Amino acid sequence: MLTEVTSIFGETYAAPTAPDRRATRRFVDAWTRAARGRYPSWRAMREIDLGEDWNWAFSVDLQRSSAFPYFIYLGSSLAKLSDIYLPGGSDWMVSLLEKATTEIGACVIAETPIEREDELILANGRRLLFRSVTAPLADNGRTISHVAGVVNGTLGD
Repeated sequence: MLTEVTSIFGETYAAPTAPDRRATRRFVDAWTRAARGRYPSWRAMREIDLGEDWNWAFSVDLQRSSAFPYFIYLGSSLAKLSDIYLPGGSDWMVSLLEKATTEIGACVIAETPIEREDELILANGRRLLFRSVTAPLADNGRTISHVAGVVNGTLGD
């Protein structure tokens, strides 16, 4: 049920191995290059070489989404976050993957990439500095049809 985060990501880091904003910055830079004054398409984003960052990326089809995001792409490492739930508060059913996608609606409304940073407490009591970015995409360059993003994080004590 609850998978130990360190067994997925290693003892020191969760998500790409930089304890800073490099993965989210690379993603926003790629989005800007692909946009060329319009919203980029998912196809244009996939043509950009983000290397290992793609393992931590996602894309959601907004038309197919209802109560939950409909993922058309979910990086292999990011997919493992769907098994990590956060304790505390009134809802123990919030996963790290759900935290990564919480800004989908905000980025559609803002019509621009939205960056988020949280310090989360895991079930084992360890802190996770969690960063994500979500960005709007459009198949036709004008009407937002998808949202894509990437996650980065660092485990603390």
